[in-house]
Amino acid sequence: MTARFQKVVPKITVWRAIFAAILLSGAYATYLRIFYGLGGSTNLSDKFPWGLWIGFDVMCGVGLAAGGFTLVAMVHIFNIKQYRPVLRPAILTAFLGYLLVTLGLLYDVGRPDRMWHPLVMWNPHSVMFEVAWCVTLYSTVLFLEFLPIVFERFGLHKPLEWIHRISVPMMILGVLLSTCLLYTSRCV
Repeated sequence: MTARFQKVVPKITVWRAIFAAILLSGAYATYLRIFYGLGGSTNLSDKFPWGLWIGFDVMCGVGLAAGGFTLVAMVHIFNIKQYRPVLRPAILTAFLGYLLVTLGLLYDVGRPDRMWHPLVMWNPHSVMFEVAWCVTLYSTVLFLEFLPIVFERFGLHKPLEWIHRISVPMMILGVLLSTCLLYTSRCV
């Protein structure tokens, strides 16, 4: 057997052990959440339905995304070019932040198979309806803002031209959505 095909066994370090413990804790919490409900994994109930859980899973992701929307506005809309070098990492962080929000909402809602219901079965009097629409719209705008990076990486020039044509209106839409929908959600 040549040296290229030898099996490499990773070294067990303190950080890998800590990561494995966190991963196993998360897997156990997911098991409890799916099979025993939200109370089994968070100790929340009908009497105390909101806790640090919702503040952590949604607000951390939204906080990560706010920086991306702010930098997009500064660089592309207000033409402040000195922040251009950190724009792409900020968009990636914002996109990952909203993926984190979506993952957190999958845990909160408890029925991930019904995540599409607010998009089709409208209930404008529900707070979760508004949250679902906000997260969907933000994630879509961030996905479209992230696409040029992917298109450039794989040399897809025609879709890159198309996305550049709609990029400024899309960025303005993202900034408007992030401010306007935020305030409407407080009024619901």
